[in-house]
Amino acid sequence: MFLKKTVNVWLPIIILVALVGTTVLNLRLAAVFQKQEDFAPRWVAAREWLRSGASPYSDSTYQATLDLLEESGNQPSSLNEGRFLDPAWYVLFYLPVSFVPYPIARAIWMTLVELCLVLSVHFSVRISGLKSSVPETLILSLLILIFYPLFKSVINVSVNAPYLFLTILAVYLASNQQGTMAGSLFALTLWMIPLSIFLVILFMIWLGSRRDHSLAKIYLSTIAFLVVISLILFPGWTTDWFASYLRMFPDFSWVNTPLMVFGKLFPGASAQVAVLLSLLTFVVMLVEWYGIGGREGRSFQWKLMLTLNLLYFFNLGSEGVYLLWLFAPLFNVYKYLTEKWRVSGRIISWISCLTLIFIHWRRFQITDNWLYEESSLVILLLPFITLLGLQWFRWWATVSPKAQIDSNKI
Repeated sequence: MFLKKTVNVWLPIIILVALVGTTVLNLRLAAVFQKQEDFAPRWVAAREWLRSGASPYSDSTYQATLDLLEESGNQPSSLNEGRFLDPAWYVLFYLPVSFVPYPIARAIWMTLVELCLVLSVHFSVRISGLKSSVPETLILSLLILIFYPLFKSVINVSVNAPYLFLTILAVYLASNQQGTMAGSLFALTLWMIPLSIFLVILFMIWLGSRRDHSLAKIYLSTIAFLVVISLILFPGWTTDWFASYLRMFPDFSWVNTPLMVFGKLFPGASAQVAVLLSLLTFVVMLVEWYGIGGREGRSFQWKLMLTLNLLYFFNLGSEGVYLLWLFAPLFNVYKYLTEKWRVSGRIISWISCLTLIFIHWRRFQITDNWLYEESSLVILLLPFITLLGLQWFRWWATVSPKAQIDSNKI
């Protein structure tokens, strides 16, 4: 009784102590694992602008980043080679951590990544409709920290992980018809997670059919606000950013989607296979969207899960952190398993979850890969499993008028 009455006191204290302890642990991890990371260019860009007003895209900022990475024993990310390539308004997001020394700022961001991974699982469970107890959800949330591709995102101080979490949170809010908050979150992730634009379009159609245009309005308003603010604070940033971006990426040779990775399994026709699969996947997604405005409940939920699954195949760099988008579809498959077979379905779900973790760790032991580029197994295994699972339960989700639970089957 006493604990229930004082929960508003002791729970925040426990959370704060846990976050501080995790940050201290991350300081030690950062000292042991010195790898590629793309957090340094953001931290330096914010700090240099705050101290001297230097442009985030200037050569002095770039050189300061390289000096910092050399001093800390880390390497610039192969994705940006140490340059700040985001639109100028993203500098503002790193200002809070720019006030502290780099090692502490890096450890704080690692803690933020871990927190976002854990919360991503929590909201993925909610989006999927999986009925799990609090202990089960907590265990799933903690297991994600030892899922190799996402554990690597912590060590490499991933910048995309928090933004991917924001898209998952936005999907949760939008699917619960909270368009205003969802629209603002989608706007914040537009550049970092460009595929989120398709989720925005999907929810614009779905909410618009209910005469709710709040997501579209706040989405466009937030983007306009960020552009105006950045033009005021960083005059002329657009030309500097465009020149820096073209210098780094003069063509599209850096694009390497999971479908392109799959195409490389057929060396004689890799480009043709990748193009054909990309067109086919995109057409399938558009076909599945037909009539989406009239979908409700389980039917819309299944369509949303399939959309997340298909969009994953278009992530431009085949980064392992994008696997976060697949947990909601995976849990949705687990939901149908446990609905159909209450006991054996739950057992199968847990065994498959632990098996996926084991397979990915075994793959890491073979490759010892700490780079951003993942092997084809890591990139393709989970999305094909979830895609097959969703198709297996298609009728159960979209045609059956209700969940016909057969609790007697084991």
